[in-house]
Amino acid sequence: MRLKTVLGLAAGAVAIAFAPAANATTFPIGSPNFFITNGTPFTPTITAIFFDSFSKKTTFDDKFTFTIPQNGVGSGSISTSFSSLKNKLVITDLIVNGVSLVVPSNGSGQSLTLAGIPILANVMNTIEVKGSVAKTGSYSGTVTFQATAVPEAATWGMMLGGFAMIGATMRRRRTSLSFA
Repeated sequence: MRLKTVLGLAAGAVAIAFAPAANATTFPIGSPNFFITNGTPFTPTITAIFFDSFSKKTTFDDKFTFTIPQNGVGSGSISTSFSSLKNKLVITDLIVNGVSLVVPSNGSGQSLTLAGIPILANVMNTIEVKGSVAKTGSYSGTVTFQATAVPEAATWGMMLGGFAMIGATMRRRRTSLSFA
């Protein structure tokens, strides 16, 4: 091999080794990029928005985190848009609570809507958005949480009492007929 080729390969390997990593950022609920717009963590319905914007060519790895004290299901959407390839932002991976999803592209951006995502009480729930930006760009999303209805102790007691009364009534109604 020629010395010039060897030096070129070595320079390429060094450039790859020292390439900048994706900008990893975590946004907890309540941060400027991830906040509740309707409800509180204790209400049965919560709506929040999340977003990020970039003003230079970069890769990104944004993680939005939240913990709530109730079980339920989540739904939401995420989208990007751009006017030219110079300002293109591409979401390469969307991960919701460990499940990787693909955000489909169209001619002027990307968009995905989800529903029925299980959200567990008192554990860290995450929405992770990874991608790259050609020059400038942004993405935004909304999430809605709906608590699952869990009967209270008094409701369970009334229901069991009702079953007991039905059983007692059915037992009393048994009559015997005799023919003489």
